[in-house]
Amino acid sequence: MVRSFVDPLGRAWQVWNVAPSRKSDLFLPATMADGWLCFECADEKRRLHPVPPGWEELPEAELWPLAQTAQPVQRRPAQHAATEGEDDA
Repeated sequence: MVRSFVDPLGRAWQVWNVAPSRKSDLFLPATMADGWLCFECADEKRRLHPVPPGWEELPEAELWPLAQTAQPVQRRPAQHAATEGEDDA
């Protein structure tokens, strides 16, 4: 499920749950092995873990406070379309 919301600055965000594959589990910190929420707007990406229960049902106004607590991450350089996917979040 992908959700969208607009922050107080007018930036459009998307948020979704990332469930890492077994292959990527080898490279993740133990705290992220169960997955995370990925928040992304045009110029920023953030990860929040653990995934808050019921995030899918939260009102849009409650998604921005979650995004503010998420850790900023650097975006990966563009990759070949065949290799992009869940590990990119």
